[in-house]
Amino acid sequence: MADLADTQQRHANDVVTGNMAGLMGDFTPNAMAKVGALAANPITATSYDVKDLGNNEAEISYIGDKTRVVWSKWVESNGKWQIDDLAER
Repeated sequence: MADLADTQQRHANDVVTGNMAGLMGDFTPNAMAKVGALAANPITATSYDVKDLGNNEAEISYIGDKTRVVWSKWVESNGKWQIDDLAER
């Protein structure tokens, strides 16, 4: 299993590059409703910055014409890290 930091970096890169297939496995069923709310206003970014908040939480800044910050709580599920909760800040 990839470590959490590597998974968060890969996830953020998938958001920036638009790799929807890669992103779909990153969310638990619990997080999917919140993903839908974020997807209503898609993130467009050219770069990102991942900030480890401890306790399996991260803030990812997606940087483009404007910066959007998404907080996420990660859990280990079926041998991989997945987002179980998220919110735009």
